[in-house]
This record gives sequence, C-alpha cells and structure tokens, in this order.
Amino acid sequence: MRVPRRRTQRSREIPSDARPGRVVETVGRRVLVRDDEGERTCFLAGHRVVIGDRVRWIEARGEGGKIVAVDERDTALVRMDHKGREQVLAANLGGLLIVVSAKEPGFRAALLDRYLVAADVFGLEAALVVTKVDLGVDDETEAQIARRAADGLQVLRTAIDPPAGIDEVAAFLAEHADEHPWALVGSSGVGKTSLVQALLPQQDVGPVGEISEFWGTGRHTTTASRLFALPGGGEIADSPGIRNFTPAGLSAQDIGLHFPRVRELVCKYRDCLHRPGEDGCVAEQELSEPLLDSYRTLLGEVLDLEERRY
Repeated sequence: MRVPRRRTQRSREIPSDARPGRVVETVGRRVLVRDDEGERTCFLAGHRVVIGDRVRWIEARGEGGKIVAVDERDTALVRMDHKGREQVLAANLGGLLIVVSAKEPGFRAALLDRYLVAADVFGLEAALVVTKVDLGVDDETEAQIARRAADGLQVLRTAIDPPAGIDEVAAFLAEHADEHPWALVGSSGVGKTSLVQALLPQQDVGPVGEISEFWGTGRHTTTASRLFALPGGGEIADSPGIRNFTPAGLSAQDIGLHFPRVRELVCKYRDCLHRPGEDGCVAEQELSEPLLDSYRTLLGEVLDLEERRY
C-alpha cells in the first residue's frame, strides 16, 4: 500500500532560516510545533498538516510562526470520508492502540477489524486495549477477544475506578518507544480520554475525546488533536472518536489480503471475493459469522465507492 506522502520542498524553496519541528497539536488552521527549543504556535499558510508531521517553520512577526514546508511521511493513517475522499488522520506513527470498551458502549468487533486492516495496510503495529472491564465482560465479548489474541494481537485490559491495568499500558508503550508515537483509536465513549488522563495523572489533558468526536462526522470542520509524551517513555496521539472507519486505498481485491483470517482462505478461485453464493467459496465454512459479516460489510462499502468512482 502506498503511503500518502508529503514531499519536502526543494531546498532552494525553503527559507534559509527555516527550523525543523514536529506538529504536536492541531486546532483548526493553527498548529503547535515542537522543536529542541520548545513549542511555538504556527499558522499553516496554505499547507495541510496532521498530528505527527515533520515540518519546517519560520518566525512570522505578530503571528508566532509560519509553516513553510512539510517533510515526507514515514507512515500515515488514512481513511475514506463519507464522500469517498481520502482523509489523513495522523502521520509518522509506529502503531495503533485500538481502544474498545467492554460495555457502555458495547464491544464493536467490526470496527476493531477495520483498524486491524488499516494497521496491516499502512505498515503499523497494533494492540488492543479493552476498557471498563470493571463493568464485566460477557461471554460473547470474551470469545471475540480470545479469537484475536489467538491471532497474535496483544490484549491489555483497563479500568479507571478503581484503577487497573494502567501501568501495563504505560509499560507496553515504553517498551515500544521510538521516534514514532502510537495513536489511540476507537469510537466515541470507549474511554480514550480517561485512559490518557490516567497515563498522565499530573497533567490536564483536556477534553480530548469530546473535541475529537467532531473530526470525521462530516458535519464539522474544526478539529483538535494532540500528541502526549509519557513520563516512562513513548508517546501517544489522541485520535477522533468516529462512528465508522473505512481504510483508504483499498480495492475490493485488496481487502481479503489484509483482513484477519480471510487472507488464509483457500477457495476454488484465487480471485474469490467471498460474497454469498460464489462458486467454490469456503468462507462460510471456515469463518465465524460475525467475522464474515464484518468482512462483507467492508467489502460492500469498497465496492460501492468503486462504482461511484467509475
């Protein structure tokens, strides 16, 4: 999968006094850029950036700083919006910390699968955080979690009151610390904000989830996102709470190559899409009904996008 790139402008186009930095917070048309000397609010001046972008900026009298170039991205998390357009959510990530709740709201297996597909597509690591385990985990949800753990997905369980599992999440992120942060992803209400606050008890992290919920609904263009450094090592980037997530850049034939367990199917025809009634398809015998439904729903969305595109 080709990562949507931001190519650095030619050196002659970049002012000689431009300084390198990294975007650590975005709010509408302004961003917070961090470098070796601290943080500076910058305006975009025609550039589009997301959390994690490496940029070049210059002083702008009376306005803080101005972004003059955006470096090429190592990785990017990209989704299709409700109009079928690519939307980059974050750049230069190391992995996805997929946050789901045991209850209130309930466990969303299909959304989890989509984030796992995205991680595979964009070359990111992934781990699962199950929040609100103090409310109890029903047998069906436990079975869903166990299946993914059997596929090699690391599972972390947390609760906020009383606290449980927070140290394990911090240790996991410290173990995977490098120059690339991990993004917290998941639907609204699963407890991402509470998790960030529990990881940073001495810091006011703000209403991250409430702000980010607007990002991706298709009805609001003001966005806010922030990257946090953890005291024990590693970084996390907040991510919008969204109702639906469709990884960008997928063709109908691609989905099965990235979807958990679907890629292992051996059907009569190599180009089988595993739709109902396809000749020689073994999907209904080999896959659980929830997993197959999850795959087919995503397949239907991608086919619909392809039809509208052409």
